[in-house]
Amino acid sequence: MTLTRHYISVKGKRYLYTLRPVGKKLTHVECREAAIDQEFENEDISELLALLPKHILKEQEYRARQDATLRFRVTGKEKLAIEKKASKAGFKNVSSYLRKVALAK
Repeated sequence: MTLTRHYISVKGKRYLYTLRPVGKKLTHVECREAAIDQEFENEDISELLALLPKHILKEQEYRARQDATLRFRVTGKEKLAIEKKASKAGFKNVSSYLRKVALAK
C-alpha cells in the first residue's frame, strides 16, 4: 500500500500529514501536530481533512496549557508493560494514560 505525504497550512505554517490505505475500506491517517495516528473509514477522510486545521489548533492549545513536566525512571520491562496497558486501555499515548491513572479518584 502506498503512503502519501501531504501538507496543510494553518495560520501560515505548514503541517505534515500522511495517508496510507489499509485494505479497501480503511485509511491510516497520521498528523503528529493534531495527535492523530489511527485508521479511519475511507468515507470519513474528507470530513477529517476538513476539520484537520481545527484539530491542530486544539492540540496546540492543549500542549500550551501543559507547562510542567513529571519524569521518573523505570526498567525496560516496566516501560513495555506500561505501554501495553496504555494501548489496551485505548490511550493514544503513555502520558495520557499515566495522567488518568495517577489522578483517578
